Amino acid sequence: MPEGQIYVERRKFKRIDANIRVKYRVVSAPSEIADIKKQVERAEVESANISLGGIQLIDDEEIAAEQILRIEMSTDKKPDPIITFAEVRWSAKDSSIGKYRTGIEFLVLKDEDKALIEEMINN
Repeated sequence: MPEGQIYVERRKFKRIDANIRVKYRVVSAPSEIADIKKQVERAEVESANISLGGIQLIDDEEIAAEQILRIEMSTDKKPDPIITFAEVRWSAKDSSIGKYRTGIEFLVLKDEDKALIEEMINN
């Protein structure tokens, strides 16, 4: 940020750095790859941060924007994973780590999962 400018947070939700194990599977794809018959469940990836609105993933592969994902997030606070659907908002290569950072927006969260994420953020 240039010197002398004031930063104004525009995010709707408070976010925290969080290393969470996440599995995901693409359940929709852009028309140019819709002919792919097999959707492969990816290996676990890590997250960079999380908020009530979404999560940022760190992955070896780029995930195209607007794809819908089924994701499973494992935390130490709950024995079963949080399972939900989310939409890819953006994906960009981070040359400092040689991987892609991908912004995912939650489409729906159960009340109990929302409360768990809120607890993580506020602690």
